[in-house]
Amino acid sequence: MKISKPNLNWGDIFANLLALCAFIAIGLGLWLCYIFIVKMNGFSPEVWQDRTLLGMAGEFLGGTVGSIWALAGVILFFLALIYQKRELVLQRMELHESRKIMEDQSRTIAIQQFENTFFQLLNFHINAANHIRNTKISTNSKSQNAFDELYIEFRKETTKLKKRRKADAGSLSLSDESFENTFIAVFEGYKNTFQHYLENYKALLLFIKNKSHDPSFYYNIVKSHFTEQEVQVHFYYIILVSKNPELIKIIEDHHLFEKINERAVSEVDPYHLQKVDKEAFRKEY
Repeated sequence: MKISKPNLNWGDIFANLLALCAFIAIGLGLWLCYIFIVKMNGFSPEVWQDRTLLGMAGEFLGGTVGSIWALAGVILFFLALIYQKRELVLQRMELHESRKIMEDQSRTIAIQQFENTFFQLLNFHINAANHIRNTKISTNSKSQNAFDELYIEFRKETTKLKKRRKADAGSLSLSDESFENTFIAVFEGYKNTFQHYLENYKALLLFIKNKSHDPSFYYNIVKSHFTEQEVQVHFYYIILVSKNPELIKIIEDHHLFEKINERAVSEVDPYHLQKVDKEAFRKEY
């Protein structure tokens, strides 16, 4: 097994060499002082009384030893700058790490806040859907839930309209305006039942788009709670009532009409399946 060699830090090597040179210079100065004093017999009292010798000693020590110690002082000053720069770099790295930790914490808090709101909206949506599903509407001695009854009544009114069109103009095709007016007229009768449910549906989709860090993940969670009957109501409401291009784009990008019964919609009017991109109906397995 190969043992990896530690990487050489040339900055540290250079700083250590400078420090060594500084201590050598200081030691050399002290050694020269000692040698000079010994050579002059400087430990004798007569030497300290001779001004000429003292002047020579001062010139030597100031010129030679002083220069060496000045060089040592420059080196030590330069070393101080190097270590100060290193400390600043370390402080900057610590600040960067601290900022990164704070950003991670902020991101975690933002995700937690998002998920708290998301699951509150999702629970409200599920409860509203269950309430509508449990709301039975009796027609012709049959009891239907509101999702089924809205679609059935809309299909009946569309069929009646087509018959009138055929009798008057000899054509079964409906204009966008007549088709839209038919659904709106039927929807008005169920508005109190569906209003909060559909408003929450729109708010939930837009909230995920605007606040989520991973929209596809949360749209898949939402989509798993939709039933076929719900998606049919969503389809007609979005293309005929809301007409919000932002919502339509979300639905197309994340295939939120995946569970729709295209055959049932085609029986009412196949033309309106073309109102949204086919990606909205793509099934993911």
